Amino acid sequence: MKNEKEALFAKFLDYLHSEQLPPEYLGEPPTSANSFDPYQMVAEWTALRHEVKQQGKLLRSTQDALVQALEVTRADKEQLQIRLEESQKQAWGQFEQQQEKLLKELLDILDALDRACTYWQEELEALSATSNPKPSPPKNFWEKLGQWFIDKGTQSTVSEKLPPLESLSEILTSNQQGVELIRRSLLEVLRQRRVVPIAAQDKPFDSQTMYAVGRESRTDVTDNTVVQEVVRGYLWGERVLREAQVIVAARGTLD
Repeated sequence: MKNEKEALFAKFLDYLHSEQLPPEYLGEPPTSANSFDPYQMVAEWTALRHEVKQQGKLLRSTQDALVQALEVTRADKEQLQIRLEESQKQAWGQFEQQQEKLLKELLDILDALDRACTYWQEELEALSATSNPKPSPPKNFWEKLGQWFIDKGTQSTVSEKLPPLESLSEILTSNQQGVELIRRSLLEVLRQRRVVPIAAQDKPFDSQTMYAVGRESRTDVTDNTVVQEVVRGYLWGERVLREAQVIVAARGTLD
């Protein structure tokens, strides 16, 4: 065992003392080598340092320009958002104005239907009073019409042309029902658009939703109670679309 180690050690010494050829992948050895120049190294390091500083300044300048561009973009976006909101508010305001105008025009039509319903109801009541005469009753529309023909000397002709009271009652009732149907349909259309009547009759006077056009001396109701609704008022959502024009009760004698 000892002899083997000595033989191996001897071979290792022979290998160290022998001249070994370099491997083929290293290529040919250089013929000459440049000597080390410390001044050139310092010059190159200084130039590299200067280049790094210049690149750093350029980078900071680019970053500053980018920040400014972002600020300008943010400011433009805010201004655009403000203008967009203002345009939306303006468009919505114009839409509300047009819608309010249309709703008020529909209220005028509804007022006409209310008056028509009242008229036909009064005519039915007058016709009913004619069928059940009382001492010296006031003449209604049909009696006045008949009297006009009588004054013209055509009483016999008129009596033949005028329909019986039952037919007149049916005609008036049909007219009243037709007008009332249209009135209710229009009220439903307005209700779907959040337009509802203001409850004013027999209610305490409310200056926020009512306008007093007169006062009436009354002792049977509380002071400032609405005793007559001259023009019906309407609410549009939470807004007053049209004030109710009313007459309120007043205690004592009015001058």
